[in-house]
Amino acid sequence: MSDDAIPPAPTLPNVEYRAYSNSAAATNRPGRTLGIIGFALSFVGFIDVVGLIICIIAMVKSKRADQKNGFALAGMIISIVGILFCGGIIALIAPPLIHAGQECARLGDGTHVIGNSTYTCTPTSFNVYTHS
Repeated sequence: MSDDAIPPAPTLPNVEYRAYSNSAAATNRPGRTLGIIGFALSFVGFIDVVGLIICIIAMVKSKRADQKNGFALAGMIISIVGILFCGGIIALIAPPLIHAGQECARLGDGTHVIGNSTYTCTPTSFNVYTHS
């Protein structure tokens, strides 16, 4: 062997490269898009119910494909908490409003003082002011 001889080049393994395709990721994760939509809707006040339904559909699709769907799970939890919160607020506000409306229906139009409360009743609205 002479000093001018070039050593042989190392052989590289035969590697096959595939082009990146976004559509393949979507077909491998069924329900993910619906999960994201339901997650986003779970933050919007009275649309919680719609977000919950969409998240449930997304979760079912993901489970059938044996996949996890964190967005759908988080959206379901946030929607349920939002629904319970709105239901609690309605449960606290509705009885006094119904009572005031019934009192105005019984008393008629005008301003009426009953005990320490002043009812101002019109055909389209009512206002109750309680004196301390």
